[in-house]
Amino acid sequence: AFQYLYDNHFNDADWFMKADDDTYVIMENLRYFLSDEDPSQPLYFGQKLKPYIKMGYASGGAGYVLSKESLRRFGLRGDNYTRTCKADTGHEDVEMARCMESLGVKLKPTFDNMNRHRFHFTSPEAYLRATFSDQWNTVFDPEEGRGGIENISNYAITFHYVSGSKMYDLEFYIYHLRPYGVLNLPLNLNVKNSSEIN
Repeated sequence: AFQYLYDNHFNDADWFMKADDDTYVIMENLRYFLSDEDPSQPLYFGQKLKPYIKMGYASGGAGYVLSKESLRRFGLRGDNYTRTCKADTGHEDVEMARCMESLGVKLKPTFDNMNRHRFHFTSPEAYLRATFSDQWNTVFDPEEGRGGIENISNYAITFHYVSGSKMYDLEFYIYHLRPYGVLNLPLNLNVKNSSEIN
């Protein structure tokens, strides 16, 4: 898919996202997050898992985003990278991380300035209740294996394992439901230091 994007749509965007068909993406929050990032840098973003790859890898289920420079390197990789950029073997997200690492592309953290998750490897319900199994906790870096409402960014970008009917629910809650009398002004959660806010 990324080779197709490089060959046919490279000049159409600055960022390129991979998501599963059961991944819910809040595009406005993705755009907001990426507004502080430079697409000319060799970066990619997602929820980091720790095994298999030294730098870790972005969960395919949570979705991940490649910068334009990362896609350029992927598209031009050539035959020298057939061992590290495998097309049809292994886990897609792990193999993509191996490929990105070999191309000098860095997996960058996606926490907000309150150290909360933006990309989520599981459903909103499982994350809110922190009901994912201990097996998952061993897969994550120590700071990544946290669940609970206090660890979900106000500007969350993705959730995985969302059924079609749940997508309709989320669409309603996010875009249509408004409590009367409550004014929600946007927070600048990309800023690292509150003194930087004007």
